[in-house]
Amino acid sequence: MKYFSASFYYVNYPVLGRIIRQTYKQFKWRIWLLSVMFIFLYSVNQFIHLIFRIIDEIFFPGFHKKQIKEPVFIISNPRSGTTYLHRLIALDKERFAFTKFSHTFQMTTSFAKFYNVIRWIDRNVFRGLISKTMDKVDEKFWGGWDDIHALGFNKTEEDEMVFAQQMMSTGIFIPFPYFHLTNDTKFLDNETADVRTNVMDFYESSIKRFMHANADGKTYLAKNVMSTGRFKTLLQRFPDAKIIYIARHPYDAVPSFASMFSAMYKLHSPEMPDNHPAKKAWAQLGIDFFKYSQEMKRLLPPAQFIELKYDDLLNDPQGTVLKIYKHFNWQPSEKFLEKLTKEEVRNRQYKSHHEYSLEQYGFTKQEVYHALGPIMDELGFDKEF
Repeated sequence: MKYFSASFYYVNYPVLGRIIRQTYKQFKWRIWLLSVMFIFLYSVNQFIHLIFRIIDEIFFPGFHKKQIKEPVFIISNPRSGTTYLHRLIALDKERFAFTKFSHTFQMTTSFAKFYNVIRWIDRNVFRGLISKTMDKVDEKFWGGWDDIHALGFNKTEEDEMVFAQQMMSTGIFIPFPYFHLTNDTKFLDNETADVRTNVMDFYESSIKRFMHANADGKTYLAKNVMSTGRFKTLLQRFPDAKIIYIARHPYDAVPSFASMFSAMYKLHSPEMPDNHPAKKAWAQLGIDFFKYSQEMKRLLPPAQFIELKYDDLLNDPQGTVLKIYKHFNWQPSEKFLEKLTKEEVRNRQYKSHHEYSLEQYGFTKQEVYHALGPIMDELGFDKEF
């Protein structure tokens, strides 16, 4: 449904309608309650977001003239090091502008300026009290995700919320155990031309609003694991974009993807087995993303695309980042290099405590290799059976 122009407001309400219909087809009180909470919080967020967008139109109309040149998108399957790489490159604050978790809820000029004012007051008046309080809130609400995907209102974060607000993100299905019953939102590139145009109008407008407040002369840097299914649409809108792609062994990436995005099922369906079709659908999407990602190589010239391996990033994060800079002819500053070295030392001892297997989600290595064999061989991934 479209009001005014899609750049101001756009929501694909039929997707929300299908979520509601699936929820109320059968009685399960936990899912019903979750659905009510989801719709309430979504409506509140939409209302607040509209207020900020209206304020933008009145007080900051200059965002309309903002041009988004050579944006950088980090794309991969989930759980493939995108968050880590994004936060490393984001240390180069002289070159890049990027969203923090708090920005993604209200990606507007007015909210970004409000955020900056609150940060200034916190530093100069309250001596960091607000930041410390928010860190405690983050630990309370997101602490359990630290070893999966570290979250925090003041942490660098992907901009997937902009797509979720339009009901055009697979993320909106995270709370609901019927991802296997729909193909909605998985591949924006497969949607009709009008849907793709409306989604990108809203997305581009959101980036312009954010950049108008934060980034004179800077480049927009985003990481988004779900953009594998929309990379063609992104390139149609931003033909000079640069894409960084990270490849992780499918035997590790696919089950980790399924585990992360079905984690909330334990809240309402603790008895659900790992090989349930709803969880298996997430793993299948990971396989489909691997297949689709290979089209990036064929469609993008080397000057706009670089492919990395997950293990190389973990083993040599600084070297990997500098490889990216060399590939795109970016000159790293001394200040950035110093930050990069410190961050590498800080994360050197990190090791995930989670292990997942394909078999948990109803797949075998033979099946995955049958689907992805040529890709795995090209990337040098052992089939291991």
